[in-house]
Amino acid sequence: MKGLLHDIGAVLGVRRARWVLLALAASVVGDGAARVGLLLRVHEQGGGSPTLAVLLVLFALPLVFLAGVAGRLAELSDVRPVVLAAAATQLLAALALAWHENLVWTGGAVLVLQCGFALANPAWVVALPRLVPEKRVGTLVSLHHGVLAIAAPAGAAAGGLLMEYAGGWSPFALDALSCIPLILAGLLLTGEGGEQPGGAAGRGVLRTLLPLDGVAALRAQPVLATLTFAVLPFVVVLESVNAVEVFLVRDVLGGSAAAFGLSEGVAGAAAVVGALWAGAARVLHARVTGILVALGGVAAAQLAQGLAPTMAVYVTLAASVGLLMGRLNALIMTLMVTATDPATRGRVVAFVGGAARSCTVLAMALGGVLGTFLGPRASFIVVGVVGLGICGWATRAVRLELAR
Repeated sequence: MKGLLHDIGAVLGVRRARWVLLALAASVVGDGAARVGLLLRVHEQGGGSPTLAVLLVLFALPLVFLAGVAGRLAELSDVRPVVLAAAATQLLAALALAWHENLVWTGGAVLVLQCGFALANPAWVVALPRLVPEKRVGTLVSLHHGVLAIAAPAGAAAGGLLMEYAGGWSPFALDALSCIPLILAGLLLTGEGGEQPGGAAGRGVLRTLLPLDGVAALRAQPVLATLTFAVLPFVVVLESVNAVEVFLVRDVLGGSAAAFGLSEGVAGAAAVVGALWAGAARVLHARVTGILVALGGVAAAQLAQGLAPTMAVYVTLAASVGLLMGRLNALIMTLMVTATDPATRGRVVAFVGGAARSCTVLAMALGGVLGTFLGPRASFIVVGVVGLGICGWATRAVRLELAR
């Protein structure tokens, strides 16, 4: 514990790292506020589930279809033009959302907003390891995830309060303001590593638009590839219960709306602890073991949630899921920025990010099917069993790779 706290202090002692973390946290606060504002805007304007589904798809599309381009941009020797242009684009899109409430206009502005995020996110992830010495990278990534785990619910809460007391334009104004720290932090980055701006010349258009090189670069790291291809279907299974958890809490366990909110808050707080806990794993073996243990623990906890007799048990298990998912996410990201070739890291990050968002979209559809045909309890139980199966396969596959 002392070593972890010392590492965190050392990371926060680096001025550029400190300011970049604060800027990224501010951006997530703004994004969270805007997301809640969008959901409430659809509701207030009489849009139903189909309208909301379209909006959520618009959120996901840029991350999926711009993954190849984003990966290439993240590998430039100087990513400052990328992050600065993307932050400016997001600022303008947020102002457009604040200016006009028409749902068609809103959809277009959301698409532009997410294009900016999709193009910049891999560049920020690739830039993070350059801010601190190599031995502190794992701590920086864990701290990054912990800070974002706090910022996201804080932004959501701010968005709701602003909509209630300041008007429908205000969450988007906050989102626009949150882009200013991103622009300032982008100026602190340095032009290090990566390929030169013309380095992608001669590559096929298809390989640039699609993350094919990201897949190839990931497969060059067999252990990371195995873990990634286990985590992606796990995301589909795990997030599918988002569509039924409110019914388990309210209809089956008899919990109140406040109790449901408490379970979500407890899970979020535990995720912060889990992300920081990931910083204690400083070598490859510890990180791989931590990921496998987290996969099994989350699956077992979700199975147990399906069998939970009371709300108290459910909330305790929700905390376990949050803790382990926070650690799992931070460990996977740490591996991506430490176990990959710096020359191909951007395309790996972009591919995994796009694939994860695609899995989230699939999870929404799967959750609806599970809830319709199995009900809340059975859905959690089935998801837990499938998750344990994925964990078992991943453990065996990783052991075979390490034995080679």
